[in-house]
Amino acid sequence: MTLKELVMKVDFDSLRPHLEKFEPEHLDNIYAFREAYDILRRMTPAKNGPHEIHVSWSGGEMEGEEKWIRVHPMHEVSWEEDLAADVVVADDIHLTNEELAMHCLWEITYWGFSPQEQLETFNRRFNHHKPANQYEIALDKLEESIWKHQTPRRLRCRGENGERYTTRQSTRYLFNERKNRSKRKREYRQDKREEYLKRMAARENLITQLSAEGSSFKRSDVDFLLHIEYGRQYDYLSITSGTYGRLDYILESITKYQYLTLEKYNNAIVFIIVPTCYPLTKPELNRFNEAIRLHLGYDDILFGTSTYESSRQDVKVRLLLNRL
Repeated sequence: MTLKELVMKVDFDSLRPHLEKFEPEHLDNIYAFREAYDILRRMTPAKNGPHEIHVSWSGGEMEGEEKWIRVHPMHEVSWEEDLAADVVVADDIHLTNEELAMHCLWEITYWGFSPQEQLETFNRRFNHHKPANQYEIALDKLEESIWKHQTPRRLRCRGENGERYTTRQSTRYLFNERKNRSKRKREYRQDKREEYLKRMAARENLITQLSAEGSSFKRSDVDFLLHIEYGRQYDYLSITSGTYGRLDYILESITKYQYLTLEKYNNAIVFIIVPTCYPLTKPELNRFNEAIRLHLGYDDILFGTSTYESSRQDVKVRLLLNRL
Protein backbone atom coordinates (compact mmCIF):
# COMPACT_ATOMS: atom_id res chain seq x y z
CA MET A 1 0.00 0.00 0.00
CA THR A 2 1.37 3.41 -0.95
CA LEU A 3 1.29 6.39 1.38
CA LYS A 4 -1.31 8.03 -0.88
CA GLU A 5 -3.56 4.97 -0.64
CA LEU A 6 -3.17 5.02 3.14
CA VAL A 7 -4.10 8.69 3.59
CA MET A 8 -7.09 8.29 1.29
CA LYS A 9 -8.25 5.25 3.26
CA VAL A 10 -8.00 6.97 6.68
CA ASP A 11 -9.69 10.31 7.38
CA PHE A 12 -8.13 12.77 9.80
CA ASP A 13 -10.83 12.49 12.46
CA SER A 14 -10.12 8.75 12.68
CA LEU A 15 -6.41 9.20 13.36
CA ARG A 16 -6.86 12.27 15.57
CA PRO A 17 -7.31 10.36 18.89
CA HIS A 18 -4.00 8.55 18.28
CA LEU A 19 -2.29 11.85 17.44
CA GLU A 20 -3.57 13.54 20.60
CA LYS A 21 -2.33 10.60 22.67
CA PHE A 22 1.05 10.76 20.92
CA GLU A 23 1.35 14.56 21.18
CA PRO A 24 -0.36 15.45 24.49
CA GLU A 25 1.77 18.58 24.98
CA HIS A 26 0.79 20.13 21.64
CA LEU A 27 -2.99 19.96 21.61
CA ASP A 28 -3.09 23.62 20.55
CA ASN A 29 -1.46 22.55 17.29
CA ILE A 30 -3.73 19.72 16.12
CA TYR A 31 -5.18 22.00 13.42
CA ALA A 32 -1.77 22.19 11.70
CA PHE A 33 -1.65 18.40 11.37
CA ARG A 34 -5.14 18.53 9.86
CA GLU A 35 -4.01 21.13 7.32
CA ALA A 36 -1.02 18.98 6.37
CA TYR A 37 -3.19 15.88 6.05
CA ASP A 38 -5.64 17.69 3.80
CA ILE A 39 -2.73 18.89 1.64
CA LEU A 40 -1.55 15.28 1.28
CA ARG A 41 -5.05 14.08 0.36
CA ARG A 42 -5.29 16.70 -2.40
CA MET A 43 -1.77 16.10 -3.76
CA THR A 44 -0.97 14.00 -6.82
CA PRO A 45 1.79 11.43 -6.17
CA ALA A 46 4.96 11.68 -8.25
CA LYS A 47 5.31 9.24 -11.12
CA ASN A 48 9.09 8.98 -11.21
CA GLY A 49 11.22 6.75 -9.00
CA PRO A 50 8.98 5.56 -6.16
CA HIS A 51 10.86 4.46 -3.04
CA GLU A 52 9.89 2.59 0.11
CA ILE A 53 8.98 4.03 3.50
CA HIS A 54 9.96 1.64 6.28
CA VAL A 55 8.19 1.47 9.64
CA SER A 56 10.29 -0.25 12.30
CA TRP A 57 11.29 -0.20 15.95
CA SER A 58 14.20 1.98 17.02
CA GLY A 59 16.00 2.57 20.31
CA GLY A 60 15.94 0.34 23.36
CA GLU A 61 19.60 -0.63 23.06
CA MET A 62 20.63 1.21 26.21
CA GLU A 63 19.36 0.36 29.65
CA GLY A 64 16.25 2.35 30.50
CA GLU A 65 15.78 3.60 26.93
CA GLU A 66 12.29 3.14 25.54
CA LYS A 67 11.73 1.78 22.05
CA TRP A 68 9.90 3.98 19.59
CA ILE A 69 8.43 3.58 16.12
CA ARG A 70 10.60 4.99 13.35
CA VAL A 71 9.21 5.95 9.95
CA HIS A 72 11.96 6.48 7.36
CA PRO A 73 13.10 7.83 5.00
CA MET A 74 10.66 10.72 4.49
CA HIS A 75 12.77 13.89 4.37
CA GLU A 76 15.10 13.25 1.43
CA VAL A 77 12.42 13.73 -1.25
CA SER A 78 9.31 15.82 -1.92
CA TRP A 79 5.89 15.13 -0.43
CA GLU A 80 4.70 14.03 -3.87
CA GLU A 81 7.45 11.40 -4.00
CA ASP A 82 6.66 10.25 -0.46
CA LEU A 83 3.02 9.78 -1.48
CA ALA A 84 4.11 7.44 -4.27
CA ALA A 85 6.21 5.32 -1.91
CA ASP A 86 5.17 1.90 -0.65
CA VAL A 87 4.78 1.78 3.15
CA VAL A 88 6.62 -1.32 4.42
CA VAL A 89 5.85 -2.27 8.03
CA ALA A 90 8.23 -4.56 9.94
CA ASP A 91 6.83 -7.95 10.97
CA ASP A 92 7.11 -7.15 14.69
CA ILE A 93 5.08 -3.91 14.36
CA HIS A 94 1.33 -4.22 14.77
CA LEU A 95 -0.58 -1.03 13.98
CA THR A 96 -4.05 -0.22 12.75
CA ASN A 97 -4.29 1.84 9.57
CA GLU A 98 -5.23 4.84 11.72
CA GLU A 99 -2.13 4.45 13.90
CA LEU A 100 0.07 3.92 10.85
CA ALA A 101 -1.31 7.02 9.14
CA MET A 102 -0.72 9.04 12.32
CA HIS A 103 2.96 8.00 12.52
CA CYS A 104 3.49 8.80 8.83
CA LEU A 105 1.80 12.20 9.24
CA TRP A 106 3.89 13.03 12.30
CA GLU A 107 7.12 12.15 10.50
CA ILE A 108 6.44 13.97 7.24
CA THR A 109 5.57 17.18 9.15
CA TYR A 110 8.69 17.11 11.34
CA TRP A 111 10.24 20.12 9.54
CA GLY A 112 7.00 21.89 8.67
CA PHE A 113 3.30 21.43 7.99
CA SER A 114 3.53 22.11 4.26
CA PRO A 115 6.24 21.87 1.58
CA GLN A 116 6.56 25.67 1.66
CA GLU A 117 6.93 25.72 5.44
CA GLN A 118 9.65 23.07 5.22
CA LEU A 119 11.60 25.22 2.75
CA GLU A 120 11.29 28.20 5.10
CA THR A 121 12.52 26.06 8.02
CA PHE A 122 15.59 24.88 6.11
CA ASN A 123 16.27 28.43 4.94
CA ARG A 124 16.28 29.73 8.52
CA ARG A 125 18.48 26.91 9.77
CA PHE A 126 21.08 26.76 7.03
CA ASN A 127 21.23 30.19 5.36
CA HIS A 128 22.85 33.25 6.87
CA HIS A 129 20.28 35.76 8.11
CA LYS A 130 21.24 39.41 7.94
CA PRO A 131 20.02 41.39 11.00
CA ALA A 132 16.92 43.35 10.00
CA ASN A 133 16.03 45.48 13.03
CA GLN A 134 17.68 47.16 16.00
CA TYR A 135 17.20 44.16 18.28
CA GLU A 136 18.65 41.71 15.77
CA ILE A 137 21.63 44.04 15.27
CA ALA A 138 22.21 44.23 19.04
CA LEU A 139 21.86 40.44 19.33
CA ASP A 140 24.34 39.91 16.51
CA LYS A 141 26.85 42.20 18.23
CA LEU A 142 26.43 40.32 21.52
CA GLU A 143 26.89 36.93 19.85
CA GLU A 144 29.92 38.27 17.97
CA SER A 145 31.46 39.44 21.24
CA ILE A 146 30.83 36.10 22.97
CA TRP A 147 32.22 34.20 19.98
CA LYS A 148 35.29 36.42 19.70
CA HIS A 149 36.21 36.76 23.38
CA GLN A 150 34.98 33.52 24.95
CA THR A 151 35.82 30.97 22.25
CA PRO A 152 39.52 30.09 21.78
CA ARG A 153 40.93 31.37 18.48
CA ARG A 154 41.94 27.86 17.38
CA LEU A 155 38.28 26.78 17.51
CA ARG A 156 36.91 29.73 15.49
CA CYS A 157 36.37 30.20 11.76
CA ARG A 158 34.12 32.27 9.51
CA GLY A 159 31.94 31.27 6.58
CA GLU A 160 31.84 32.94 3.16
CA ASN A 161 29.15 35.40 4.27
CA GLY A 162 30.61 36.12 7.69
CA GLU A 163 28.89 33.26 9.52
CA ARG A 164 30.48 32.37 12.85
CA TYR A 165 31.53 28.75 13.29
CA THR A 166 33.41 26.75 15.89
CA THR A 167 35.32 23.60 14.96
CA ARG A 168 33.55 21.95 17.87
CA GLN A 169 30.85 23.14 20.25
CA SER A 170 32.14 25.73 22.69
CA THR A 171 32.86 24.38 26.15
CA ARG A 172 30.60 27.15 27.43
CA TYR A 173 27.62 25.06 26.32
CA LEU A 174 29.03 21.54 26.58
CA PHE A 175 30.21 21.29 30.16
CA ASN A 176 29.32 22.69 33.54
CA GLU A 177 32.94 23.65 34.06
CA ARG A 178 33.95 25.28 37.30
CA LYS A 179 33.90 29.08 37.09
CA ASN A 180 34.49 31.83 39.55
CA ARG A 181 31.62 34.02 40.66
CA SER A 182 32.32 36.87 38.23
CA LYS A 183 32.27 34.51 35.21
CA ARG A 184 29.04 32.90 36.35
CA LYS A 185 27.45 36.33 36.74
CA ARG A 186 28.72 37.35 33.29
CA GLU A 187 27.20 34.30 31.63
CA TYR A 188 23.93 34.81 33.50
CA ARG A 189 23.72 38.43 32.28
CA GLN A 190 24.59 37.40 28.73
CA ASP A 191 21.96 34.66 28.70
CA LYS A 192 19.29 37.05 29.98
CA ARG A 193 20.32 39.68 27.44
CA GLU A 194 20.15 37.15 24.60
CA GLU A 195 16.72 36.00 25.73
CA TYR A 196 15.45 39.60 25.84
CA LEU A 197 16.86 40.56 22.44
CA LYS A 198 15.49 37.44 20.73
CA ARG A 199 12.03 38.12 22.17
CA MET A 200 12.06 41.79 21.17
CA ALA A 201 13.47 41.03 17.70
CA ALA A 202 10.62 38.59 17.08
CA ARG A 203 8.06 41.16 18.24
CA GLU A 204 9.57 43.88 16.07
CA ASN A 205 9.49 41.60 13.02
CA LEU A 206 5.88 40.76 13.77
CA ILE A 207 4.91 44.44 13.97
CA THR A 208 6.66 45.05 10.65
CA GLN A 209 4.73 42.21 9.01
CA LEU A 210 1.38 43.34 10.42
CA SER A 211 1.85 46.94 9.26
CA ALA A 212 3.51 46.27 5.90
CA GLU A 213 2.30 47.94 2.70
CA GLY A 214 -1.19 46.77 1.81
CA SER A 215 -2.21 46.09 5.40
CA SER A 216 -5.17 47.77 7.06
CA PHE A 217 -3.01 48.16 10.18
CA LYS A 218 -0.71 51.11 10.79
CA ARG A 219 2.34 50.60 12.96
CA SER A 220 0.74 52.66 15.71
CA ASP A 221 -2.15 50.17 15.83
CA VAL A 222 0.07 47.23 16.76
CA ASP A 223 3.27 48.60 18.30
CA PHE A 224 1.84 47.83 21.74
CA LEU A 225 3.06 44.28 21.06
CA LEU A 226 6.51 45.44 22.15
CA HIS A 227 5.20 45.86 25.69
CA ILE A 228 2.88 42.90 26.27
CA GLU A 229 3.53 40.59 29.20
CA TYR A 230 3.51 37.52 26.96
CA GLY A 231 1.78 36.22 23.85
CA ARG A 232 1.31 33.33 21.45
CA GLN A 233 1.04 33.21 17.66
CA TYR A 234 -0.92 30.75 15.51
CA ASP A 235 -1.00 30.68 11.70
CA TYR A 236 -3.82 29.02 9.78
CA LEU A 237 -4.27 28.11 6.11
CA SER A 238 -7.46 27.29 4.24
CA ILE A 239 -7.21 23.94 2.44
CA THR A 240 -10.31 23.91 0.26
CA SER A 241 -11.33 23.19 -3.31
CA GLY A 242 -11.98 26.59 -4.83
CA THR A 243 -12.89 29.77 -2.99
CA TYR A 244 -16.00 28.50 -1.22
CA GLY A 245 -15.75 28.01 2.55
CA ARG A 246 -12.18 29.23 3.04
CA LEU A 247 -12.87 31.14 6.25
CA ASP A 248 -15.22 28.38 7.42
CA TYR A 249 -12.31 25.93 7.17
CA ILE A 250 -10.09 28.19 9.29
CA LEU A 251 -12.89 28.83 11.79
CA GLU A 252 -13.24 25.07 12.20
CA SER A 253 -9.48 24.80 12.75
CA ILE A 254 -9.73 27.29 15.61
CA THR A 255 -12.92 26.04 17.24
CA LYS A 256 -12.77 22.28 16.63
CA TYR A 257 -9.12 21.31 16.09
CA GLN A 258 -7.38 23.40 18.72
CA TYR A 259 -7.36 23.37 22.51
CA LEU A 260 -6.51 26.81 23.88
CA THR A 261 -6.29 28.12 27.42
CA LEU A 262 -8.06 31.35 26.52
CA GLU A 263 -8.19 32.69 30.07
CA LYS A 264 -4.40 33.18 30.00
CA TYR A 265 -4.88 36.11 27.61
CA ASN A 266 -6.97 39.29 27.48
CA ASN A 267 -6.28 40.65 24.00
CA ALA A 268 -6.19 39.25 20.48
CA ILE A 269 -5.19 40.32 16.99
CA VAL A 270 -6.80 38.57 14.02
CA PHE A 271 -4.98 39.23 10.74
CA ILE A 272 -6.58 37.89 7.54
CA ILE A 273 -4.36 37.63 4.44
CA VAL A 274 -6.18 37.20 1.14
CA PRO A 275 -4.90 36.54 -2.41
CA THR A 276 -5.46 39.61 -4.57
CA CYS A 277 -7.09 37.65 -7.40
CA TYR A 278 -9.49 35.79 -5.08
CA PRO A 279 -10.89 38.29 -2.54
CA LEU A 280 -13.34 37.58 0.24
CA THR A 281 -16.78 39.16 0.33
CA LYS A 282 -17.71 41.58 3.09
CA PRO A 283 -20.42 39.24 4.47
CA GLU A 284 -17.83 36.43 4.67
CA LEU A 285 -15.48 38.65 6.66
CA ASN A 286 -18.23 39.89 8.96
CA ARG A 287 -19.46 36.37 9.74
CA PHE A 288 -15.93 35.17 10.47
CA ASN A 289 -15.06 38.15 12.67
CA GLU A 290 -18.25 37.78 14.69
CA ALA A 291 -17.69 34.04 15.17
CA ILE A 292 -14.10 34.65 16.34
CA ARG A 293 -15.23 37.38 18.73
CA LEU A 294 -17.82 35.01 20.20
CA HIS A 295 -15.31 32.14 20.49
CA LEU A 296 -12.52 34.14 22.14
CA GLY A 297 -14.78 36.19 24.38
CA TYR A 298 -12.39 39.16 24.76
CA ASP A 299 -13.52 42.77 24.80
CA ASP A 300 -10.24 43.83 23.19
CA ILE A 301 -9.84 42.26 19.73
CA LEU A 302 -8.27 43.93 16.69
CA PHE A 303 -9.17 42.73 13.19
CA GLY A 304 -7.01 43.53 10.19
CA THR A 305 -6.60 42.45 6.57
CA SER A 306 -3.92 42.37 3.94
CA THR A 307 -3.46 40.97 0.44
CA TYR A 308 -0.74 38.96 -1.26
CA GLU A 309 0.03 38.22 -4.90
CA SER A 310 -0.53 34.57 -5.74
CA SER A 311 -2.24 32.33 -8.26
CA ARG A 312 -3.37 30.19 -5.32
CA GLN A 313 -6.75 30.69 -3.66
CA ASP A 314 -5.65 30.00 -0.07
CA VAL A 315 -6.60 32.41 2.69
CA LYS A 316 -4.20 32.78 5.61
CA VAL A 317 -5.12 33.90 9.11
CA ARG A 318 -2.71 34.88 11.86
CA LEU A 319 -4.07 34.83 15.40
CA LEU A 320 -2.12 36.57 18.16
CA LEU A 321 -3.21 35.96 21.73
CA ASN A 322 -1.70 38.47 24.15
CA ARG A 323 -1.57 39.25 27.84
CA LEU A 324 -1.37 43.01 28.29
